[in-house]
Amino acid sequence: MLSIPDLYSSLFDAYDYQGWWPIASRSGERGFDQRGYHPGLFDFPLTDEDRWEILAGAILTQNTAWTNVEKALDSLFSRGGNTPDRILAIPTETLANLIKSSGYYNQKAERLKTLSRFMLENKSIPTREELLALKGIGPETADSMLLYAWHVPVFVVDAYTIRLVNRTGLIDTTTLKDLSGSKRYEHVQNFITKGCIDIQIPTYEVFSEFHGLIIQNAKLHCSAKPSCPGCPLEHTCPKMI
Repeated sequence: MLSIPDLYSSLFDAYDYQGWWPIASRSGERGFDQRGYHPGLFDFPLTDEDRWEILAGAILTQNTAWTNVEKALDSLFSRGGNTPDRILAIPTETLANLIKSSGYYNQKAERLKTLSRFMLENKSIPTREELLALKGIGPETADSMLLYAWHVPVFVVDAYTIRLVNRTGLIDTTTLKDLSGSKRYEHVQNFITKGCIDIQIPTYEVFSEFHGLIIQNAKLHCSAKPSCPGCPLEHTCPKMI
């Protein structure tokens, strides 16, 4: 039976460090590739601008591909929207047009404004509950912000994660179907968090890399219509045995 440490090791051996969360404004700097990924570097963000880029990206990536987020961030930052106070200075309609490539741009413009006001009013690391209380921020977005912007060790569950634990049989399919959205999220999160205890590297690094590795495997193999040959899990995944 595949375990969480086995899953992590198989994915890491296949794909190596992923460097999530990408910081596009640092692209090309030492340790960063041209899209802002920083494989093996874990001490970012270093500045308030780095942190804001991660937070804004977490909003913009809701219900869209990261390539669309990259375009939106580039457009936004070209207008100087790289800090919360500058976001608030941009008219909402203009802001929506700047992030149009990310989809749901009117909603996301309002969410960026709400987050900006929150960040300016709260200088300490927010709690998960505080983030969840903001309109438009759910568990995945809140956990992404905590993990990547503040290094709070919380595992981020996304659709790729749920698909993977389902297909590999790590969690019984019936169990997942019987749970509602938020309860399903918490169930998968708790399951993986407990399993990561046996992985002997710092928790923040495990959670950030694990998330990136699952995304990479989903892109290459474990998509909605899977391409199983060559997947690092093909000899342990029940779908292939």
